[in-house]
Amino acid sequence: MKPHTISEISKHHLTCHNNAMNRLFLLLLIVLSATTSASELKITGSTWPPYVTQQLYKNGVAVVLTEEALIRAGYKPITTIESWPESLEATADGIYDVITGVWLTDERAEQLEFSEPFINNYIVFVTRDDNYIEFNERDDLKGLRIGVVKDYAYRNEPYDTTGINISAAGSARENIQHLLAGELDLVLADSRVALFEIDQLIAGKQLSIIRKPLVTRGLRIAVAKTHPDAKKIVADFDASIAAMKLDGSYNAILATFRITE
Repeated sequence: MKPHTISEISKHHLTCHNNAMNRLFLLLLIVLSATTSASELKITGSTWPPYVTQQLYKNGVAVVLTEEALIRAGYKPITTIESWPESLEATADGIYDVITGVWLTDERAEQLEFSEPFINNYIVFVTRDDNYIEFNERDDLKGLRIGVVKDYAYRNEPYDTTGINISAAGSARENIQHLLAGELDLVLADSRVALFEIDQLIAGKQLSIIRKPLVTRGLRIAVAKTHPDAKKIVADFDASIAAMKLDGSYNAILATFRITE
């Protein structure tokens, strides 16, 4: 039998070495791919400026805060804006991992794990200047036409709408347009949302906000309870927001959108 030459032996060793390196490289790719996939989070929210909107920097203040907090916690957020209430339903069904810009209710808490509030919402009435309505107590609302947004949880408790004409629309902007047209007497809205929408309308100068907030709600993120990491994602988010408040980055983000708490 003819012995192998040094050249042949070296070539054989090199081939084995290359094969081993290729296997190691493929193994590393698989591990890295699994790690990257595990850290990705599909985020959703519904248009509600200035909190969630493609009209503003990085899709609005709630999206910026949510993404920054989750990035700090080691996640890779990927945000898609959906219509309301489809965003809520899709999160509950597990299509999305996280919904941002949502209020807590007992009914929603049956399916979703909620964070602590990360922005306060001040719910107010919007009225027309030429039909300014003073509001001091509930009886002042009797007989009035009031616009709300469908499926919004302005408060956790059921409404007492006796003697009040409630009109549900798809958005605050739609309600404000009805108010300007004289089809509503008041619109119920978050104060920042109302200001944003009024600023966008030429006729917005004809409107005023009744400054006394009716109620304060806390804006949160939520994760479906069926998600295996629901509690961890929420806890990580809460911890990141707390750290951002301490280091000043939370207020810096709010300032970018000209918002103060």
